[in-house]
Amino acid sequence: MSPKILVAGSFIFWFHSYDARYENRASVHVGKGSQDDTNDAKIWLEPTIEVARVGRVLKQQELRQALKIVEQNRDYLLEQWYEFKGRGS
Repeated sequence: MSPKILVAGSFIFWFHSYDARYENRASVHVGKGSQDDTNDAKIWLEPTIEVARVGRVLKQQELRQALKIVEQNRDYLLEQWYEFKGRGS
């Protein structure tokens, strides 16, 4: 299961269950309209916020907007990530 965790305008931020199971570094995927692992961008949340994969859905300006939203909501996203991962925060 890959839950939608945040909606901001046309952006959907979601966690991928594979990432939570097999990666030690917190990340969030971001797309528009639907959750599409193949085409959505992936953003690392730690140790710093950075683009892990640009994807094919977002234009550069939209990706910059998404990064700003991630920055503004980083604490919330990390809290939700660790809860989703089952480790608590």
